[in-house]
Amino acid sequence: MSAFARALGQPPADAASLKGDGGTGAPTSLVALTRYGLERQARGDFQAAVEAFRAVAGAAPRQALVWNNLALALGGLGDHEQAAIALRKSLDIDTSQVSAWVSLAASLLQLGRPEEAESACDGAIARDPDNADAWQIRAMVLAGRDDFVGAAAAFARTIEIAGETGALRANLGVTLFKSGAFHKAQRNFEAAMALEADAEEIVEMARLCRFVVAGLDGDMARVTTVSRELTSVAETDTLFKTALLCLDWAGHKGPAALIAQTWTSQRPGNLEARHMADAAMGRPVERAPAAFVAQHFDGMAEQFDEKLLGRLGYRAPEEIRNLIATWIEADASLDVLDIGCGTGLCGPVLRPYAQHLNGVDLSDGMLAKAREGGLYDELWCADLLDTLSQAGARWDMIVASDTFPYVGTLGGVFDGAVATLKPGGLLVFSTEAADGDGVTLRGNGRYAHGRGYIADLAAGRFDIVERRSTMLRREAGVALEGDYFLMRKI
Repeated sequence: MSAFARALGQPPADAASLKGDGGTGAPTSLVALTRYGLERQARGDFQAAVEAFRAVAGAAPRQALVWNNLALALGGLGDHEQAAIALRKSLDIDTSQVSAWVSLAASLLQLGRPEEAESACDGAIARDPDNADAWQIRAMVLAGRDDFVGAAAAFARTIEIAGETGALRANLGVTLFKSGAFHKAQRNFEAAMALEADAEEIVEMARLCRFVVAGLDGDMARVTTVSRELTSVAETDTLFKTALLCLDWAGHKGPAALIAQTWTSQRPGNLEARHMADAAMGRPVERAPAAFVAQHFDGMAEQFDEKLLGRLGYRAPEEIRNLIATWIEADASLDVLDIGCGTGLCGPVLRPYAQHLNGVDLSDGMLAKAREGGLYDELWCADLLDTLSQAGARWDMIVASDTFPYVGTLGGVFDGAVATLKPGGLLVFSTEAADGDGVTLRGNGRYAHGRGYIADLAAGRFDIVERRSTMLRREAGVALEGDYFLMRKI
């Protein structure tokens, strides 16, 4: 017996009995059940409310409000899928319900279906252009797809309708910041802090924005002042690096270089600061320091997979899977080396081809995550060049997924691959696309490799069986283009 039936002192009513009580006078009316459902919902007993509203919907399926009540109770249970279904039934009956369109948009956003959520927002705004909730959900959808210019406009419209709140001003500030409108972002963060001075996240973003604007304005005294607001060295390093990357991404190379110089002057022994300064100032550095790469990835190990696969839309394992599958059979017969294996994201891709699957990486932290997967026969913490310098043709396939952007010049890698691959062995790897035919150290600290440069390294040693050009991942909301190569040793 359900909770609402016990409360009414009778068996649960089905849809048929609710259509009429047969003259018995039993309290099975739709009104009584609706009141009961609303009362249970107000008390937080969403399951009982759902049961009541489902019974009402079975009896009166052409009443839009019935489905709205059911959707609200389902939302309370966290069942957004069923809530969306109920809301669509309500809107099939009456498309003029602005609140139902907004609720549908919210449910769809919760379900990770942003295109459908945006369409529901359009349904609400078409009927009420001044609905602040619909504009706010639209802003969140646009921000989620990295359309920060559009998101900023939608948040501005939300504020215009709903009025000032610290959270809305902060959200507008974030989207302006991520679209490169740093001075406008600063004004919005200041407004947000005036409204919510104690909100820690707003304070942190406001500090970063002040720091970036100071660098953009060439005010190094203010850069130093803002950096000294932080007492932790790690927080200060993060502030410098984030500001440098933001300025570089927005195309402000000169201010980025000034920030980098100030960072190295404050932290002359910091390997990352020195490498990022080299990158920001366009110095020709052939290889990233191994100690810096190891330190960098040790610090990222715990969040690496979530960040890369979730937020950045990383596609390398999938692309490498497709590339290899085109040319070889997955018969578990190969000796495979995964260089720069990281947390082992390519392990599931390579394991079906391998009788032995070994991985090498500079980062102990990343290797610890790879071991958890249990797919590798051996994992070594070593420099890939040291591994490739070991004598003897040992490997049928060497794979380097998103590894070369952290290496630089690749002459030693190709020499080692030729020496350690068996006759006819495969070299499979990805590169970030560069302008021209050389090697470029970008302002973000990673290397890009021109196709001509790769072709010159391969000449006489490898046949380029296939090259595929595609998006590697997203970076600051922009697709990062690159190449995937499959080569066979001559």
